[in-house]
Amino acid sequence: MKKAVIYVRVSSREQKQEGYSIPAQRKLLKEFARQNGFSIVQEFEDDETAKSSGRSNFGAMVDYVKSHKDVNTILVEKTDRLYRNFKDYVLIDELDVTVFLVKENEVIGKEASSHQKFMHGIKVLMAKNYVDNLSEEVKKGLKQKAEQGIYPCSMPPLGYKMGKIADKAGPVVDELNRDLVIAMFERFATGRYSLKSLIDELYKEGIVIPENFPRSSKLKKISKSSVQRILRNPIYYGDFIWKDKIHVGVHEPIINKVLWKNVQDILDSRENRGKQAKWGTRHFTFKGLLECGECHRTVTGDKKTKSSGKEYVYYRCTKYKSECSQKPVNENAINEQIEQALKDIELPKDTVDYITEALKDSLDIKRDTTDRERKRLEDRKIKLMTRLDRLYEDKLDNNITEDFYNRKFNEYTEQVTDLDSRISNYTQADIDYYRYGSGILELAHKASKLYRMANDEEKRELLGYLLSNCQLIDKKLVIEYRKPFEMIMKRNTSFRTSENSLTKAKNTLSGALPSVERTGRDSNPQLPP
Repeated sequence: MKKAVIYVRVSSREQKQEGYSIPAQRKLLKEFARQNGFSIVQEFEDDETAKSSGRSNFGAMVDYVKSHKDVNTILVEKTDRLYRNFKDYVLIDELDVTVFLVKENEVIGKEASSHQKFMHGIKVLMAKNYVDNLSEEVKKGLKQKAEQGIYPCSMPPLGYKMGKIADKAGPVVDELNRDLVIAMFERFATGRYSLKSLIDELYKEGIVIPENFPRSSKLKKISKSSVQRILRNPIYYGDFIWKDKIHVGVHEPIINKVLWKNVQDILDSRENRGKQAKWGTRHFTFKGLLECGECHRTVTGDKKTKSSGKEYVYYRCTKYKSECSQKPVNENAINEQIEQALKDIELPKDTVDYITEALKDSLDIKRDTTDRERKRLEDRKIKLMTRLDRLYEDKLDNNITEDFYNRKFNEYTEQVTDLDSRISNYTQADIDYYRYGSGILELAHKASKLYRMANDEEKRELLGYLLSNCQLIDKKLVIEYRKPFEMIMKRNTSFRTSENSLTKAKNTLSGALPSVERTGRDSNPQLPP
């Protein structure tokens, strides 16, 4: 019997609690193995969310298959159970194994056609894009929390611990570490200590460095960089920085702003930081998009004026600390090469139709997973709204006390607010999902045309969407596309190569056929005159 491993995964704790996911997957895969002559030699299970770090048993499965050359088959329920992202897809692909996606009735492996792999890759990319969109919505939630003045990070710095601020999770003062923070600021503000001597003084005075600082249970020594981060952090006087923006916090400060400012002045003077020269603000279409293919330095734009008074733009390697031999290139020449290169990712209508089918398959996977979760959230919200209605009626009928009503009302409304936020995240992710899919189709069909019609800013945006890297060497562009456009380009190249080979073979065969002399009567004989 053929040896195989099975892999099962749940993407949320709720699925495990409902009891349908892992047992159902395992039963399906074992039955498939029995019917198709596979011997299951190992089983691997992960119970984690789609975005959690490190699926231990996924890695264990990869290592197992690598070390057991006689095992070349993986059985899994469907695409989204096996892959979290495109990196996972590449990792499995490099194992040189055959993957049976049982529920999707699909086989991906050495014997799969390039078209099957292409379509499978599209579905994997769409699943990855959907997860990324959900992640972006979570980031929006953190941003909203920051704008409300609540520090959104779940690991506050030394001196704080997680607690409740206005019924929301946020930093509260940790009395165990408060004195250590105050001692750092007060002593450094005297100007008599360097970072190193400050640490020595803290040990000398017996101010104990807590074992849990930072994120370590066995820290015996505090570093200068850690102390500097503490001294630079505005969270201690009441503000905090989130995504390079200062926010006014609602948490309790540990020191006053005057003390914090004194410390900053000392740090600034010692670091002797000069003002950085500002970069020129002149706009160039390809600025920041090109790299020198010889020395890998930045390619920058410049503008020159001819003797006739006409201006032109060219791009050159900065040649910073290098002996680069590359010469400047006119912007028009670069523009023409990009326009020609974009034709490599344009697909004929029949192939666009194939991509459309792949997107539809991906949509089915989404409906079977994330849409089901959103429906569950919406059902929970309806139940809570019903409870609120009943609660209000009980209050009107004097069946419950005012305190009980207020407590349950706050509890239910907080849950409804949380559900609304989570449902909204799914809705926005759906919009981005469809926008991303339609963008693939549109660009795969008419990328070069869109580029020709675009202005300079639109060209930059389009190239940022399509290209992952673009090098300039010997006045020629070497382009690397982002996924999935890299897949589309390779497919087109492979198709053209096959088509050219077929044409050459036909011509060769035609030239090799011997000429046939005509014998017998003519099919249209004429009488002699």
